[in-house]
Amino acid sequence: LHQGAPVQQQSYGYVMQIYGPKFLAAGSLFSARYVLTVAHCFRKNTKPEELTVRAGYEWIAWEYRDRPVAGLLRHPKFSPLTLRNDIAVLKVKAAILHSRKIQYIGLCSKPLSHKPNAQPQEVAGWSLMHINQPLKAISVQVEPQKNCGHWFPQLPGGVTCVATPKGEGLCYGDSGDPLVSGGEVCGLAIAFRKCGDRRYPALFTDV
Repeated sequence: LHQGAPVQQQSYGYVMQIYGPKFLAAGSLFSARYVLTVAHCFRKNTKPEELTVRAGYEWIAWEYRDRPVAGLLRHPKFSPLTLRNDIAVLKVKAAILHSRKIQYIGLCSKPLSHKPNAQPQEVAGWSLMHINQPLKAISVQVEPQKNCGHWFPQLPGGVTCVATPKGEGLCYGDSGDPLVSGGEVCGLAIAFRKCGDRRYPALFTDV
């Protein structure tokens, strides 16, 4: 995340790192065996055995080959051209157990557009701007869909625009970063125009 504040990993124990074998994306652990992430980070022919999940770490690694993945399920109507339905689920071979550093997070119970903006909304994740990037978090605000269409006329359905008032935002390597609202993961980072450019919101696929 660009200009995000470093945070204590154990407060964000649901944020996973996905490797293949290099760092590919962030994911959200919503049960002991399943991780929610984005589909565009995987090739069409990516096999589950090429992927691993890293849990409970504050820093990213360049390569990682532990916690193998047993299954990869992309949304059947995912479009790599428009990023419509840009969502995927990984099933790990062995359960990732709840601990001081690892927690599960619930999936969104209502669309972001139906949640009050007064409710805290936050994005957490890593980026690939620097070596040894720590876990960071930023506060965000969901933009009305009419504003979203102004910046992105070809915006597909099921995608939400998210802005930050301080010039913070997504950067390279932030794909899959979870947007959390009301203790639930309600969006996954999929695209941005320029690192930390507050003139343009970032795009999140709805959960």
